[in-house]
Amino acid sequence: MATEPEPYVTADDMAEHLKITRRQVLEMTRKGLIPAHALGVGEHRRVWRYKISEVEAAIASNARQTLTPSSSDSLARRPTASTMPVGSPHSRRRKL
Repeated sequence: MATEPEPYVTADDMAEHLKITRRQVLEMTRKGLIPAHALGVGEHRRVWRYKISEVEAAIASNARQTLTPSSSDSLARRPTASTMPVGSPHSRRRKL
């Protein structure tokens, strides 16, 4: 029994699958957040193709990384004071 290989899909198909816009898919691709396969050797513009299983695995992997206890601990230890520079016009509140 031969199984068919998973087909590649376009950015439009991936956007529809993820329920986001095509532009968001391409931005995530350029940032390296989701895996994609470039077609052609265009200098500035590329044509991308995706495998749904690879993208879903990358999203699941990234979700697990953001939910680790070490990342939630670092959020809890964040200073509550303003990080505005002292000379900034927004560093002092004006009285009305």
